[in-house]
Amino acid sequence: MIRSALVFMSFIFIFFNASVIAGELINGSEAGSIILRDSGGEKVYKNITGTEYEVDRSLVEINGSPGLLVLSKDTFYFTLLTKDHSVVIDCAYSDKRNNYNGARMTAGMCGLNTMLDENYIEIAESNSNKWWSSIYSFDTRPVFKDGLATNFLLGSIGNIEIYDRYESRESLINAAPRKYVKGPLGCYDFGSSVVFFVFSKEDGSKPKYLDLLQSEEPIRLQRLKEKDLEGLAIKKCAQGEL
Repeated sequence: MIRSALVFMSFIFIFFNASVIAGELINGSEAGSIILRDSGGEKVYKNITGTEYEVDRSLVEINGSPGLLVLSKDTFYFTLLTKDHSVVIDCAYSDKRNNYNGARMTAGMCGLNTMLDENYIEIAESNSNKWWSSIYSFDTRPVFKDGLATNFLLGSIGNIEIYDRYESRESLINAAPRKYVKGPLGCYDFGSSVVFFVFSKEDGSKPKYLDLLQSEEPIRLQRLKEKDLEGLAIKKCAQGEL
């Protein structure tokens, strides 16, 4: 999980619609505010950034477009779009721990189309609360109590199965699972990379793809769909990857 704060003081983030510039998003002069400038003028969003109660919120770049990064004991990422002269949240990603079993949860929800306001963090928190009682609710006692390497099936994208594997008690304590995928031809191991299990609001029960965190400064995510994962999962599965 990211633990060092990223500070952006004067960057201008440009929204693109095809080849036409639709607007720009900048830090406002008022503490904690950001400003959308587009053909409709300026719109100020208050209490969006800044540090409060050990939570740091920053306007950042995600895949070359505006986003928000929230750092605390957990890490949240939000990608932003413009619609009708307003800023909307497209995707919300969570990187946090399940309080009940200690499992690391890295998952996201896209297609939100939710208007940005000062309570935006609650979107990621709400999704996380659902995930820790569903896909990340597996029993980790064999790992923690007995030290047994264990695979936990998170779900499937088409004919590709996605797993988190905890190799030891220490890997669970340190929230450091290995993520790997298994397909008809074999497996692919992402190792310790941060890989988000991503859903779409249209059908929140079925995962759509994986988003791989490629870099943190700047933040870059690589989207991996079923065909991409099939192309990766071609090596013989290692011992323990059932």
